Amino acid sequence: MLVERLVNWPERYHPLSFAKLVATRMADKVHPSADRAILQQRISGTLAPLVLISPVAVILAIFITMAEFPLFFDGLLLLIALQYQGILAQAKKVNSALALGKKTLARQMLKPIVLRETDLLSEVGIVKATLESTLLRFHQQYLCTALTFLLFGPVAALCFRLVYEFSHCWNTKRDRFSYFGQPCTTLLKVMQWLPLRVTSYLYILLGSVPSALKAQGELPPSSCTHQTLLALHGGAMGIELSGPAIYEGQKKRSTKCGGKRQVRLVDIKRTLNNITIVKFAFWVISLCVGVAIFRLGL
Repeated sequence: MLVERLVNWPERYHPLSFAKLVATRMADKVHPSADRAILQQRISGTLAPLVLISPVAVILAIFITMAEFPLFFDGLLLLIALQYQGILAQAKKVNSALALGKKTLARQMLKPIVLRETDLLSEVGIVKATLESTLLRFHQQYLCTALTFLLFGPVAALCFRLVYEFSHCWNTKRDRFSYFGQPCTTLLKVMQWLPLRVTSYLYILLGSVPSALKAQGELPPSSCTHQTLLALHGGAMGIELSGPAIYEGQKKRSTKCGGKRQVRLVDIKRTLNNITIVKFAFWVISLCVGVAIFRLGL
């Protein structure tokens, strides 16, 4: 975890970038058009992640079992699976651009970390999209992956991260993948349902816990996990999150949640500081748990 924070691994040379490229190419081959039968799209969408992930998981599990220094490879797989610094770097670039009054540049800096269209976003919209993407990705890409590693090991953590990346490559908010991406998205929802809630409650300790729980309670019963997470964070920080967003020219509405105040530029820096604190707290908790398990093992 410390190495991931200190070492800047270029995006283009990262193994996950290669995995996303392979997923995109596979989708082009097995899902060339959204005009196919819905059942056929779902079957293809179920087989695609299995074909891509299963061989990798089996080979890595066998290799680590046979390795002379398995802890080294455990750490290497965790380093690969944790990739998150690029998101923080983009959020800082957005913050810097807005601080200089360069909204066009801020929109360009925001594009790599969001799926929504950014060309028409106001300053408030840019800040809100930055906060939502940074927070959601922090929990999904970093905390959930780390938690999976602690509970099930490095291969499971990497598999979780691959499922997450594939669900983004085949995002169901894009018309082409509305059915093809459903199996991967559903699997991800099941895998992260509990971890996201656990890590969310850790984060809200930095803000107003009663307000966070109140915001969560005001959500409709049918709200998804993402909406719950944003409500908790928005309530804890006293800011309004979620709302309508434009994907491929179509406006899709989400229930506004969290606090009552509109987001401001300062909230980006505040969120980044909170993320650093939560990271440190998670490291300490993980270390304490590891030491306790080691002592019990002795």
